[in-house]
Amino acid sequence: MPYFPFFANIENMPCLVVGGGQVALRKIEKLLDFSPIIKVVASKACGEIRELADRGMITLFERAFKDSDIDGSTFVITATGDRGVNRHISQLCRQRHIPCNAVDDPESCTFFFPAIVTEGDVCIGISTGGKSPTLASHLRKTIQSQTEGRLGDICNVMGKVRDYALENISTEQARKKAMAEALKICLESDVLPTEEQLIEMIKERK
Repeated sequence: MPYFPFFANIENMPCLVVGGGQVALRKIEKLLDFSPIIKVVASKACGEIRELADRGMITLFERAFKDSDIDGSTFVITATGDRGVNRHISQLCRQRHIPCNAVDDPESCTFFFPAIVTEGDVCIGISTGGKSPTLASHLRKTIQSQTEGRLGDICNVMGKVRDYALENISTEQARKKAMAEALKICLESDVLPTEEQLIEMIKERK
């Protein structure tokens, strides 16, 4: 059964990452774009993780994991390379109802870390239920190659046109039609129209 893709605002939420290798680094780097408060516990951290700590982007504790480390965490990612440790942390999280992602151990996960496409306010998460990260990565690259970095800009202008439609178009059916027309124009245009240009185009197509 697939997992339901909740999208949550994790800005300023406390997150625990256990592990200090390259796998943990990749998870941390993806999280940084969403601005949680990241605490890392690792017996030995790689140079890149230490650098992030030196720059004040994360808090690093270079020592063995302690059960109390999960206290106050909104969610936990464990990437120690030791399945026994990862499963112990996962069990602690289950007891405390804290979402946990145990890298390379789907049975110990209560959430999966998706392959992510982000462009502005558009965020696409791709999960295969932990069965094929390679497929998820392929789908991410396919989407990125087809959107050509325009999704964020399209989202911004569509948001402004939606505000106009809510204020000036009286029926839901007419608003849906207008927004569909606006999106079609955006996707088909070589140069993305401005909010004003797009609204005028919609008016002309009524």
